[in-house]
Amino acid sequence: MRSRFTAITACLILACAPASTPPAPVQVQAVGLAPDTSWVSRSTLYEVFVRDFSPAGDFRGMTDGLDRIDAAGANVVWLMPIHPIGVAGRKGTLGSPYSVRDYYGINPSFGTATEFRELVAAVHARGMKLILDWVPNHTALDAAWAAEHPDFHLRDERGGLTVPRDDQGKLTDWTDVAQLDYRNPAMRRAMIAAMQHWLVEFGIDGFRVDVAGFVPDQFWSEAVPALRVAVARPIMLLAEWGDLKMHRLGFDLTYGWDGYNRLKAVWKGGSASTFVEGEVADLRAMPVGGMRMRFTTNHDETAWDNPPATIFGGVDGARAAFVAMALLPGRPLLYNGQEVESATKLRLFESDSIAWNVAGAADARAVYRRVMQLAHTHAAFIGQGLAAVATSAPNDVIGYRRGDAVVLVNARPRTVPFTVHGFTVVGARDLLSGQTQRGDTVSLPPYGAVVLERAPH
Repeated sequence: MRSRFTAITACLILACAPASTPPAPVQVQAVGLAPDTSWVSRSTLYEVFVRDFSPAGDFRGMTDGLDRIDAAGANVVWLMPIHPIGVAGRKGTLGSPYSVRDYYGINPSFGTATEFRELVAAVHARGMKLILDWVPNHTALDAAWAAEHPDFHLRDERGGLTVPRDDQGKLTDWTDVAQLDYRNPAMRRAMIAAMQHWLVEFGIDGFRVDVAGFVPDQFWSEAVPALRVAVARPIMLLAEWGDLKMHRLGFDLTYGWDGYNRLKAVWKGGSASTFVEGEVADLRAMPVGGMRMRFTTNHDETAWDNPPATIFGGVDGARAAFVAMALLPGRPLLYNGQEVESATKLRLFESDSIAWNVAGAADARAVYRRVMQLAHTHAAFIGQGLAAVATSAPNDVIGYRRGDAVVLVNARPRTVPFTVHGFTVVGARDLLSGQTQRGDTVSLPPYGAVVLERAPH
């Protein structure tokens, strides 16, 4: 979740505490482990806000709606926090899902532990994975740890709880949560044990970690190995952070915020070539095994900004932006109704129904599904290779090469004809439409996109 203070931090996200003394975590040597990419490197993510995903707003509604996620081409379900929400200092009517009272508990409005297990089993039965959103930096003001383990939190000069500070040491406006004290070894052990609990007892497949960079690096040096050895199967660790150090600490995925901001700048009139140049530079700096999560919206963006169709000039612009972003090295993300281009802004502190049956939903879903399938199954988009492709319209057309495929996206609301340098387009097949390119000049309609691949010789 992203803060309004810092461009690459997080916003209004909160944490919690177990209602009883937690078990000790599995002990391992505190050394970094290389990220496991056996299935992570082929993942396509779908973020779910349980309260908004279905009319019921619960686990059973999610289980009943797994067909929608499958139809969108995703194979990893990311659940925003499912824990009980704090009452003290609550924001809005329902409070933030990131204000967690109990790391071991389940929000009763979502269902029971049994129903959550049934959801996990249903996801796995489809050959998909499920990861949980985890909030380690702070807890709800009325979290159990605040009363049962008063030394687990930082305290002000009067002994009271304090709101979190950002990574620059500035106080946030997250007034419904309290900062944990990572100087306390007992608290660190309890946090690791709570995370291991969900891996072991419920069979989840990893975590998206909220404001991971607010938490001291030393904790991740302890926690990441402990999480990876807690279960025999590979897990996914996604850090809500942009600094590449998170990969050196053992995370598989970090947020591609810089790329997202560059993409928006292109749509506002910036040069399209700078977008790819920035991504090439970022990839060169990427530690081995690390990947960016690629998105054109998520729960923060749509809650505080606008849906992609608004930001990128309509549904055609939103689709073109997704092609440009999702086929870069890394793994793509869809968020709660994005694939049907619902215009609903999903607020964090309220309940908002997704309009699943909007006009054109089937056509939109087919577009997003195709892009997600390419990212998941096509050899060109599995690895980390990326090269800029020069065109005769560098200000208007995003062009890059992945393996034997070239991605070309018109970032303008007008038709743009252009030629491509260093890649023979004649006879190449568009992997999005199935059509064959007939001439040397590519002409893309307003916000058009093609993914051209030459037939093998």
